[in-house]
Order: sequence, then C-alpha cells, then structure tokens
Amino acid sequence: MKSETDFVNFLRKIKTFDKNIIKGIGDDCAIIKFNSKKNYVITSDTSLLGPHFTRDYTPEEIGHKVLATNLSDIASMGCAPLYALYDITIPKMSETWIKKFFTGTKKLLNHHKVSIIGGDTTKGPLSISITLIGVQKNSILTRSGAKIGQDIYVTGNIGNARAALILNKNTLGHKYFRKYLVKPTPRVDVGIELSKFASSCVDISDGLVKDLKNIAMSSKKGFEVDIDSIPLDHNFNKYVKHQFREECILGGGEDYELCFTADNKYASKIRKISANHDLKITKIGIIKKSNFRYYSNNQIYHPKECGFDHFNSK
Repeated sequence: MKSETDFVNFLRKIKTFDKNIIKGIGDDCAIIKFNSKKNYVITSDTSLLGPHFTRDYTPEEIGHKVLATNLSDIASMGCAPLYALYDITIPKMSETWIKKFFTGTKKLLNHHKVSIIGGDTTKGPLSISITLIGVQKNSILTRSGAKIGQDIYVTGNIGNARAALILNKNTLGHKYFRKYLVKPTPRVDVGIELSKFASSCVDISDGLVKDLKNIAMSSKKGFEVDIDSIPLDHNFNKYVKHQFREECILGGGEDYELCFTADNKYASKIRKISANHDLKITKIGIIKKSNFRYYSNNQIYHPKECGFDHFNSK
C-alpha cells in the first residue's frame, strides 16, 4: 500500500451493511437514500498546517479555504449543501484566532445557506476536519457516467493555484495568483445547473490529469484532450516559465474548478450557464472508447503521471 488510491481501494473491500447506501467510497461524496425522491450526499475533508495551508495564511483565509474545498465536493455532485460539522484541533484556545477563522467561514456559510450542526474541539497541532451534508436538487452527478462521444469541459481557468505555489513569494506573479490558492471559489451554483443534463463530474482538486483519469476509469472509457484548449488566466504566460507549464496546468491541483462531460446537444445550455455566471466554461476534449490521449500542436503529448497524493507529493 503506497498511495491514497491503494488505501481507497483497500477500504472499498470492507463490507457495508445499510441498503440505503447508494454510493460509498470512491467518489467526491457518498450518496445515501433519503426517500423516494431525494438523496443526501456526504463528504469529509481534513486540512493540516503544511500540506493544505501555511503559516502565512491568515485565520480568515484558513476559514474560507477549508470550507471551500468541502463545498467543491458537493458542487461536483450537482447538489446543494445543507449542514456542516467542524472538528477543530488548535494549539491553544485563542478567542481572537477563532473569531477571525469563522469570519472567513461565515461568508461561504451565508452564501450557500449552510448550518453548522455540531463537531468537536481538542488541543493539539492545528487541524480542521469538516463533514458536509448536502441534498439532491436534480440528478446527482458522479464520476462514472461519461459516455463515448460526449464532450469534456472545465470551468474557470486551470493552473492558478499551482502557479502561486511554484512562484517565489516575493514576486509579482505569486502575489497575483495567491488569491486563487487561498480563496478558491466552489462552483456550487454552477454544479446544480449542470446536474440537469451533465453525465459525469469531478472537482479539480488533485490535478487535471489525475481527476479526469478518475472520470475515465470510473466510467470505463478513454478520452482525447487538446492541451492547447485548456483555459488559462490572461497573466499565466506572463508570470509562469515554460518549464512549469505542465506542472501547473496538468498536475497542480487545488483549482477546485469542475471537469464534466455532456452531450454536444447541450452546448448552447452550457454557453448560457457560462454567460449567466460570468464564468468561462471551455470544451477541452472528447470521451472515447479507450486510451487516454493528450494532444498539443496537433501532436500526441505524453504528460508525466502527475497529480496530488498526500503520501507521494512534495
């Protein structure tokens, strides 16, 4: 057992007992049957000092990011978040830090109408775990619904968060991209609209190569992707050197944009959603029967096997 994937595959072999579990381990959320018309989705994420945020983060930025990353999982399922449970480990009880932390959290809680219903607190190295419960609004999106011939899309720009990480903190480039790293925007409202017709979805938290591969593997399909069509910030080429392009665009992670598949007949609906939310939604490829192929300048491109893994990433 060497990676997160190995660990997840191990957990999948453990027997479950409740017939109301529609989908368990292996997607962005578990799906639990609520009644004949509605289902709940449940996700949980842990954020630690070091891998997920650094000492230069303000308490407000930490509060925003740890909730935003959880909301992104709900967004990728096309569902609406309802309830949150916070498990917080802190070195000492600091009223000032806690108030600032929840100042960063409240904006997202209020915008998405999420209620904190419980959790736990303890003393120790800084760590925040959040469990979110959401509810089905239309169809629930999973990673396993992609079909041959469907288009592959991404929301927003890709590579911004990784650009902030690789650029020196004293540079203008880092200062420009830092906001995308510390204050990602979970695409909850967009995910709900996409759930009316999209066939599969994943949030780009671990890098486009890894997350799109998750869709393909879960759907038992292949794909072709045009790297040159992947949307970038208008300042990306200004600040990011060529040797770091692949790392940022294909392997960086932490963008928390959505990657989804849909039939071509929905292209006009996707353009309308894009306009309504003032958000880029870009076609980058197509689902195929088998094989994972990337192209650049009309030539086959072989990206490195990349993507974030807690046990194998720097």
